[in-house]
Amino acid sequence: MSKRRPRTRHHVNPLGFVREVALPDWRQVFARPDQPLEVDVGCDKGDFLLGRAAQAPDVNVVGLEIRAPIVDMVQDRIARQGLTNAAVVLCNANRSFEALFAPGSLAAVYVHFPDPWFKARHHKRRLVTPAFVDAVASRLRPGGLFEVMTDFEPYAREVAPLVEGHPAFENPHGPGAPAPPEPGRVLTHREAWHESRGDPIHRYRWRRRPAAAPPPGLL
Repeated sequence: MSKRRPRTRHHVNPLGFVREVALPDWRQVFARPDQPLEVDVGCDKGDFLLGRAAQAPDVNVVGLEIRAPIVDMVQDRIARQGLTNAAVVLCNANRSFEALFAPGSLAAVYVHFPDPWFKARHHKRRLVTPAFVDAVASRLRPGGLFEVMTDFEPYAREVAPLVEGHPAFENPHGPGAPAPPEPGRVLTHREAWHESRGDPIHRYRWRRRPAAAPPPGLL
C-alpha cells in the first residue's frame, strides 16, 4: 500500500516563520560533497527535487521548504529512493538563504511556482524580492542559473524586470524574453498539470554574470 501524503496548509505566512535554522554541514549531507550544488526553493512535495537528483547524479540538489510535515515527507522519499545527492531543509528562504550557502557556491537556483499572494496587502510575503535577488546573486557562481516559473502573469511581469534590472544577471534569450521549455527536463507536479491543460507557463532563466574586475589601481 502506498504511503499517503500528509494534508498540509497550502499557504504559510513566511513573515511568521522566524525560527533559527540549524546550518547543515554539506560535507556530511552528501556522499560526494564536491559536486555542483543546486537549490530548489519551495520544493513542495519534492517531485522536481527528486527527479532532478535522479536525472543528474553528478549534481547535489537541496530543497528548501517552509512546511514541516512536507519536509518530513520529502526526507522519507529521499531515503526510500536511496538518493545520496538530494537533501531538504526546513526554513524560510527569505531569512536563511545566505546563511545556508557560501558565496559563489551554487550552480543553479530554481524557484518554481512560488505563492503569488494575490492580495496587494500580502505582496510583502512574496519570495522574489529585491533582497532575495541580491542573495541569489551573491550565492550563484559566475555562469550559474537562476530559473523562475509561474502560472500567474502579473507575478511574471513583476519578477522579470526585477531580476534583469540587477547588474549580476543577464538573460541569454534576450531582454525580457521568456525561456523555452527544455526537452527532457524534469517537470514539477504543477508544471506537468498546466502542460496537460495547455495553460500558459511563464518561464525565465537568467545567467549569473562574471564578477566585475576591480578598477585599475585597486589591484
